[in-house]
Amino acid sequence: MDRFLSEFENKFRAGFLPDLEQTLAKVELEKVYACVFGTDSDWITLFMAVNTEESLTRHITNMKEQGLCDSEQDEIYYRWGCSEYQYGEETHFNHISRLLYATEDVQKYKDEIIRIIAKVVNETADDVFARYGQTKADITFFVSLTDDDLAEEIENQSVHQMTNPSLLSKFLKRYDGIN
Repeated sequence: MDRFLSEFENKFRAGFLPDLEQTLAKVELEKVYACVFGTDSDWITLFMAVNTEESLTRHITNMKEQGLCDSEQDEIYYRWGCSEYQYGEETHFNHISRLLYATEDVQKYKDEIIRIIAKVVNETADDVFARYGQTKADITFFVSLTDDDLAEEIENQSVHQMTNPSLLSKFLKRYDGIN
């Protein structure tokens, strides 16, 4: 394995579980439905964000009060747009972002980075989630780009690798029928 990919996997593996547990502890009384790993089009940053059904409901209510949510399309955006997720502000894998930033043409590794993230998520024991009142099989995991038109393609590619198959159809159809 390429030295960069080996180092990325080691750093991601070391940072994921503590960040995940810290985030799950904050939302222990809520129902997590999504966990996203966000990056930019250059693949030089990485963060994790989580959203819950309860935080989504509060956020949509707040956006409606401000006149910023008045359609099904808006609600779908708030459900799946990682920049709208309410938990994860402390999970900016800074040690990984430094590695990504220091690597020339890091975006050429995007498929391998997604594969490594999925591998670590898949290897994370269900009981880690259960300790915080969550069920791993009920969470949609995916990678997203915060600043690129390819975000939906990356999301659809990555969700297959780390999400329970029973959740895939709903996620993949999230924008169907929306004009």
